[in-house]
Amino acid sequence: MSDLITNEQLEALVAMVDAGVEGNGWNHGHLLLRLTSVDADGGDLGTKPIDGHPLDTLLGFTAPAEWQASGVSAEGWAASMDSAVRPSQSKGRMRVRTTTLVARSGAVASGVRMAGGELEQMGEGVGMVLDALKRALGLETAPPDVPFAGWVARMQLLYIIGEGPREHRRVPWCQLRSSLERHKELADEGSWETLRGLAAKRDNIVADLTPDIAAWMDEGMFSRWVIGGMPSYDHLLEETRRACTPEAFTQVRRQLRAWGLRAHVRRKAA
Repeated sequence: MSDLITNEQLEALVAMVDAGVEGNGWNHGHLLLRLTSVDADGGDLGTKPIDGHPLDTLLGFTAPAEWQASGVSAEGWAASMDSAVRPSQSKGRMRVRTTTLVARSGAVASGVRMAGGELEQMGEGVGMVLDALKRALGLETAPPDVPFAGWVARMQLLYIIGEGPREHRRVPWCQLRSSLERHKELADEGSWETLRGLAAKRDNIVADLTPDIAAWMDEGMFSRWVIGGMPSYDHLLEETRRACTPEAFTQVRRQLRAWGLRAHVRRKAA
C-alpha cells in the first residue's frame, strides 16, 4: 500500500508535524515519526520522543513491516559556514527545526523552519539522518558524493601532515615516494564497497562504527559517514603544502590530478 504515498502527501504531513511542534514552542527535543494503516482516506501518524541525537536511535534500526513511512522532527542550531566552531557555539546562531519523512515507495519530503520564520519545504534534502531513515526502510541511499580515490587522497594528506615539519623542517620527496606508491595501489584496487565489507567484518576499520552498523549501511551512506569524520579537503591540502618541500608537494599534486581530484590550494579571501 505504500505506493499510495506521494511526495505531495508527505509534504502535507511534514507541514502538519511542523505546525504541531511549533505550537509547543522550542526546546522540546526530537521526535521519531511513523506512518501506518495508509489507505485512500489517509493513515495513522504516530510520534515518539527521541533521547539524544536522532542517529543514536536510527543507526542499525529496521522499521517494522507495518511502517509505511518513517521520519524525524529534530531541533538544532544553524550558523554561518565560515564559523570555526560548532553551530551551537557560534555567534549569531539561530534555532532550526528539520522535519523529514521517507516512504517505503522511495518518496521523500523534508522541511526546515528557522526560529521566527515559516516552514520551507526542501524536497528530499540531504544528510546522515535522511540516509539512516532510508536504510531503516531497506531503501538505497544516494551514491557516494566523494569517489573512493578522494578518501585515499585524504588519508595520504593526513599521513603527510602527521609526518609534518619538526623544528621547521619540511618533508622531502624522498620520504614520500613509497607512501604515494602505497596509496596509489590502494586507490587503484579498492572501492567504497570493499572498504565497507571490511568494516562489516572487523572492528576499528572506521572510528566509531561497529561491524553491525557498517553491514546495515549501504555504500553511499558508509562513504558519507567516513568522509564526514575527516577534515575538509581544502584544509588538508593547505596543511600538506605547509608540511612539504616544494618538490614533494608538486609530486603530491601530480598524484591528486591523476586521481581526477583538484590539486590547487584555494586562497582565502582577504
